[in-house]
Order: sequence, then C-alpha cells, then structure tokens
Amino acid sequence: MPPLPSWAVWLGALGWWLADALISVSQVQLLQRIGEAKVVEAELWRMSLASSLLWVPFTVMCLRLSERVPLTRRRPLPALGFHLGALLLVVLGRATFVVLTQDLIGWYEREPHVPYVLAQSVVNNLLPFVLLTAGAHALGLARRAHVRQRRADQLQAQLAEARLQALASQLRPHFLFNALNAVASLVHVDPDAAERMLARLGDLLRHSLESHGRQEVTLREEQAALAPYLDIEQIRFGDRLQVAWRLAPEVLEARVPYLALQPLVENAIRHGLAPRAEPGRIEISAEREGDVLRLLVRDDGMGPPVGGPTRSGGVGLSNLRARLATLYGGQAGLELRAGTPRGAVVELRVPFDAQPEGTRVAA
Repeated sequence: MPPLPSWAVWLGALGWWLADALISVSQVQLLQRIGEAKVVEAELWRMSLASSLLWVPFTVMCLRLSERVPLTRRRPLPALGFHLGALLLVVLGRATFVVLTQDLIGWYEREPHVPYVLAQSVVNNLLPFVLLTAGAHALGLARRAHVRQRRADQLQAQLAEARLQALASQLRPHFLFNALNAVASLVHVDPDAAERMLARLGDLLRHSLESHGRQEVTLREEQAALAPYLDIEQIRFGDRLQVAWRLAPEVLEARVPYLALQPLVENAIRHGLAPRAEPGRIEISAEREGDVLRLLVRDDGMGPPVGGPTRSGGVGLSNLRARLATLYGGQAGLELRAGTPRGAVVELRVPFDAQPEGTRVAA
C-alpha cells in the first residue's frame, strides 16, 4: 500500500471539507426553521465554505507531516515538537485569515480584538487538529502494517524458493552420483572417510530441510550450515580443493540472510574449479566496514571469459539478489567480478547488525 499521490490527497481533502461545509449549512438552516438561529443565507454560505476550505491545505499538511515525522517510541520529543509547531501554524494561520477577511466575509458583527480572535482560534481548531493528526497516524500505521505483511510474505516465498534451490543444487544427479561413487570407492580403502562422508550427506539434508522459517541467521550459524557441503566437496575433489575461512571475530554474530553463502560457494566450485584438472582454492572472508558487512568468496579457477560477461550463477544468485532487495532494499548488494590475477570474486554487502551470542532471529 504505497503512499497516496499528491493529487489524490488534495482531492480527498477537498471533498471531505466540502461535505463538512454542506453539513454545517444544513444544520444551521434546520435551526433557522425551528427559530433557534437567525443568519443571512449568503453570509452562512460564505463563512461555512471559507472555514471548511481553509482546512484543505492544513489537512494535507497534517497527513504529510504524520508520514514523515510519525510519533514513535524511538524519538517522541522531536516528533512532538514538529506537531506542536504545526498546531501553532494552524491556530495563527486561521486567526490571521479571519482578521484579514473580516470585512469581506463578516465573521463578527463588529471588528474583533486580535487576542480574542487568537483565543477563539485555539478553541475552534485544537480538536479538529488533534483528530486530523490521530487519523493520519492511524492511516500511516495501517499502511506500514500492510507493507510489513507484504514484505514478510515475499520473504517467506523467496526463502522457500531458496531452500528448494539449495536442496536441488545439493541433490543434483551428478552431485549425488559423484558423492555416492566417492563413498563406494572409500568403503574398502578408507572406511572412516566413507562413514564421515555419509554423515555429512545426512547433515547437509538436515540443514536444508530444517531452517525453522528464519530469514536471517548469524554468520557463525551460516558457516555451520555450509560446512557439510564443503566437507563433501573436499572429500570428492581431494587435494584438488582447498578451502580457507577468514572471518574476523567481531563479525561472527552479525546477521546474514539464511543460505546466502551456499550458492556463492557452489557457483565457485561448479564454474571455477570443477572444469579444470589442477588444484584450486576457495577463500571465504568477512569483515566490517563501518555499518556494512562485506562477505567475499574468492576462487582461483577458470574465471569469466576474456572479453565476455561474468558468470551469472543462474537461479541461485538471482534468487539471492531478490531476497537482498526485499530484506534490505538499496542497503545491500551482490557483485560478481573477475579476480586478480585469475579466478573470480563474488562480494555480498549487507547492513552490519550484530546480535548477542546465543540468540537467533525469527522470521
């Protein structure tokens, strides 16, 4: 539910206050019929229309101010100051309008004193201003709740797709065949390694299926979720694959999107290291730069084609980019570029937000 365009806000305010003027005139006309009021018809229309239409710009001001400076628990005093200033503007503005248009509209039978007009403006305009501000905040809360719910639904759908993509990538026929073939070849030569590989296959499936609906986890948890996949690949590739972790201690409790590293590492292995025969290395590092957490996955493999586009990573990276946009908006990014002197580097940037050790983030 995006904010209403300006023309819709102005048109809605105009319609509301025209209806208010019509109702006010109808009420006074009813009192005239029963003899409880005596007002000239032309003066009644002038005063009602002028009073109601003057509220149109102030109504738009209240709505916009409530959107931009809502009264929240985080910073209530500065917001309250803005709204009190708006109230003062309404009181002074309407009092000034009455004084300047007294001869034209005839608000009072004789020329009123300015202090009296100010006092009357406070009495007449305080309650409408409070009701307008409260209504504007109620509309803003409803809109923000709708946006949060829509984002939560999008994130849940994207996370479910990420789980399926991760599970699909881990259970691809060639991956599963190679892993089981490696187990078969190790059963008699190195039973301990074969048993360890089967255990890591079970851990890999468990991590893929048991995420408890979380959108974010700590970097420490993400590292643990990636470990079974890396262990299986290291057993498969043997000395051809080396993995190095370089995680600064202060970032281990930082929050990252769940299943963020797995598609980055899988992309490096499948496209960078697997196509060649010589040994390769993958380095996973994380560091903090101000309010940003930088996650980098480097490989010294094939790298992007010379003069051609960098490898896109397919659905896995596309899905991760969509999740980043929904979770963090423009505060996060994913970049894939050629490495130096060879290979490729993928960099993931998210807002740095650490949590106390031992806590977990619920969706």
